Amino acid sequence: MAIELAIALGALVARTAVAQLVAGQAMDNAAWAGAASQVVDVLVSTATRQESGLQQLGQGFEVLGRKIDAVGKQVGDIPGREFEEYMAAGRRYVRDLPDTWRSARDRRGLIQDARREFVHAYGIAEHMRSPHRQALADVAIAGCWLWVPSLPDVRKTIGAARQILETELLRGSTLPTKSYADVLYLCRSYGEQPRTAVDPILPAPGQAPTPFARLAVRAPYGRWVTCAGIDVRIDALTDAVEEPTPSGLVIPSTALEKIAPALRRGVRVQVRNNRADWIALRLSSHAVLANLPTTANTLQATNRVRPGTTETLDLTAPPTLTSTYQFGNPLIANPLLTAIPKAPVIGFVLD
Repeated sequence: MAIELAIALGALVARTAVAQLVAGQAMDNAAWAGAASQVVDVLVSTATRQESGLQQLGQGFEVLGRKIDAVGKQVGDIPGREFEEYMAAGRRYVRDLPDTWRSARDRRGLIQDARREFVHAYGIAEHMRSPHRQALADVAIAGCWLWVPSLPDVRKTIGAARQILETELLRGSTLPTKSYADVLYLCRSYGEQPRTAVDPILPAPGQAPTPFARLAVRAPYGRWVTCAGIDVRIDALTDAVEEPTPSGLVIPSTALEKIAPALRRGVRVQVRNNRADWIALRLSSHAVLANLPTTANTLQATNRVRPGTTETLDLTAPPTLTSTYQFGNPLIANPLLTAIPKAPVIGFVLD
């Protein structure tokens, strides 16, 4: 489920006044008034479309509920309904902001009331252990801070939404990849994340974005790429040779590079670990994989990078050619490789 609100708030950076705010430049009140009215429009209209969809879904569930255990379902839906009610209450306060007869003090009070309702919604979502709802509430809170405007609070709040979705992507039971991409766009727009951060690869339903990884990005050779607190630059080693397959067929290294660049002798990886935990790197036929500690705090013994440090590693000995390709043609995907892994692994897919 995507977070349209994040996309809409990110698009506001195209407004001159918002761009000046992000750049730290002075703004006059008249210029900001127009941008603030657009913040109101985004907070109200985007959420209304989402609310409409939820209402339609709710109507369908009511029909279904009459055929099954309606009472049990209604009880189970209570936290979700409470979340929507608090979000709707916050939007109701926001709708009163544009009235011309209100004083600046009245408007400050209204935005505080709206933010309080969104905070209540966040608390319900946290209790429900619903990362998507938590992120949605945080983005709405960020919209309130943008209206104020308070850029430090905007960055803090959208950074929290990003972290919630990152944690769910790497360690949770779902893959909210599209929502994470939306929030990452918002973060880049307001300077919360490095601008080098790239969009994640969107996986097919029920599959990993690349074998062995829960979160993955494309990593062209010779360019720095940032994902979830890890900066990586990958360069191909120059000592590529012709590789024989078990059948005796020899594929020239130039053709092999077109098939799967990682299947050459290996790659040289420069990695900056900006995370708070250790990581360990390995090479597959598809990607450089950054392994994070599991819940049992286990990590492979080699190619480790300590928090806050930069290392250069030569990664070699990936899987053989025939494990993925046969005579230059891709084999049918192995379900065990495409299934969503439990281990928290970030994939930098060689491009």
